Amino acid sequence: SFFFSFVFFCFQRFTSMNLLLASFCVSILLCPFPRSLASYTSLLVLALFLLFVSISISYSSAWLTTKKDFVTCGSVITLGGNKAGTQLACKEVQYGGHGSGQNACTGMTNSGEPDRYFIVRGTEEDGGCLQGTKVKKGMKIRLQHKESGRWLHSHRIRSMMTNNQEVSCFGDVNNSDDSDVWRVTWSGGGKHWESGDKFYLQHDITKHYLGSLGLEYPQPLQGQKEVVAMRTKTADTLFSVAEGIYFPQRAPPKPQAAEKKKDSDAKQEKASEKKKNEL
Repeated sequence: SFFFSFVFFCFQRFTSMNLLLASFCVSILLCPFPRSLASYTSLLVLALFLLFVSISISYSSAWLTTKKDFVTCGSVITLGGNKAGTQLACKEVQYGGHGSGQNACTGMTNSGEPDRYFIVRGTEEDGGCLQGTKVKKGMKIRLQHKESGRWLHSHRIRSMMTNNQEVSCFGDVNNSDDSDVWRVTWSGGGKHWESGDKFYLQHDITKHYLGSLGLEYPQPLQGQKEVVAMRTKTADTLFSVAEGIYFPQRAPPKPQAAEKKKDSDAKQEKASEKKKNEL
């Protein structure tokens, strides 16, 4: 009874094949060696059965852990700075001093804040990008703050603390410009952006890279860390998707009923003219 209880415990606790086999071997050492060939055969069959089950579980676990979601247009994501351990947020506080006066973009360590979410949008030149469209490596995107409707923005103005390039949240739902455009890229991996990829965001106009630093702002942004754009790739410019809601691709919109009727009327008119000419 001790033998079977120990094996069952190991089977519940571990899904790794190696750990399961190790526990099985230990249990054999702890129990009396079988006195007959029949009991030895039964023990061998049990070992083979556990080996088969453990291999099946290992393959299933590997499939589940490697399955990733694609980041698509319309996805709602958070941007996590890998080195600083922060997530980007837009604040209702404007940059002062030598700053632009636009709304601040900061790095936050509190993962419960609702103003951390950005919507992945296409650019105006590509028609906005249909919801669910996969984002290709090197593709130009815009990131719209979900709460305020403002856009992740950068320009040639010095940041407040480190004199890098300022990053702000600017515009609104109906107002966006070329300084809101970023190019997403990553090393290795596939040709489409996956939720597990570590990536860079390069500003399309200035060619600087979005970066999240460890320096904290003074009041009124105390406790929040500086977000900037930097000239080159560094560990500070590497990001990952901390959380995300991903949308499947939608079918292209169908023509409106009025457009269908217009096309039908035009065809009927052409057919009428053709009959008149034949007469």
